[in-house]
Amino acid sequence: MKYYKVINLFLCVSLFQNCKQKNDVKVSSAMHTIEINKDFLFNHVNELQFKAIDTLALEAPGNPPLTAIQDIAFGKEFIFLLDRKHGVLKFDYEGNYIQAIGNKGEGPDEYSIPTAIFIDEKENIILISDWEKMVVNSYEMEGSFIASSKKLPGRPIAFYKENDKILVIQEGIESYGEGAQTVLVSSFEPKTLEFQSQISPLYTFASRFYRIHFFLRPFGQLNDTTLFYFPRVRFEGMTDQKDTIYRMEEDHLVPEYHLDFTNFGKSDTLRIESAEINGGYASILLAYKKKSYHLMLDLQSRTPKFSMKLPSESYSFEVFPKQLNTDTYYAIIRNMDEKEEENPKIIIYSLTKENSKLKNISGE
Repeated sequence: MKYYKVINLFLCVSLFQNCKQKNDVKVSSAMHTIEINKDFLFNHVNELQFKAIDTLALEAPGNPPLTAIQDIAFGKEFIFLLDRKHGVLKFDYEGNYIQAIGNKGEGPDEYSIPTAIFIDEKENIILISDWEKMVVNSYEMEGSFIASSKKLPGRPIAFYKENDKILVIQEGIESYGEGAQTVLVSSFEPKTLEFQSQISPLYTFASRFYRIHFFLRPFGQLNDTTLFYFPRVRFEGMTDQKDTIYRMEEDHLVPEYHLDFTNFGKSDTLRIESAEINGGYASILLAYKKKSYHLMLDLQSRTPKFSMKLPSESYSFEVFPKQLNTDTYYAIIRNMDEKEEENPKIIIYSLTKENSKLKNISGE
């Protein structure tokens, strides 16, 4: 496709290397290890099932051509899509385009590089984070601009709702040691856009790359515990290193799980490109030998539960199933067989434990 090279460029710059927490933390003997064996990734017979339960087509007459969908917010009556080229677009549940929310540009009521969206239907507000300007803009759901926040301490990449608070997760722009990058977190009130930022970074890691993230949701819930997982890459010779999922305690992180990838060779490049945590599962988009896999870990039983290769002919970060609620997921599927490009479909899946044959994520 004509955007293939651009997408690959963004994926390449999202790699991580040699992550570490900002403060040295003594590893508790109670920390759990989850072993992900290479054989499991390729040969596991899944008990969990993804069953397609609904489809939303976006190819209605008059709809703008969608390039790469970076984020989606589902409301009661409307869906808001963040498209890399067109910005934030509003659709109804019949797949009809309604209007644009704001515009891409340099003006005070515009956004330059939008990265995430969040809707507050109670306040009739949609929030759009701007990575380039380092602000959050608010708009009425009918499209009118409301306000822009003060400049954030970092570049916003995602929103997360924690109880009554809304958090904006940011990439730091200051260096804390040689090659160190940071993750910052600010809480804010959506109606006033008043922010309260942490004094020190939540997390640091070493990297020689700039990062553009797709659906990165580093926070998640397990029972009443907030977990944090910021994935990293493994280059050649780094496959024996472990990833860590942390537990939030007040304003700092405590190691909770080690992810131990075993039986991968020293020359293997194993790349974790995106992850989210919800409903007791860690859902991971993993790349190995130019192929993408959906890996799910059961955090309560501390075992891997699901592994499936994703269609190689489509955008891996779009096809990767993302959680809509506890047992419901959605994915963005494109028809790659047509000579002319079509807008994608949004497929809604339920996660079941039926013993029926696993349904292919492409809907075939």
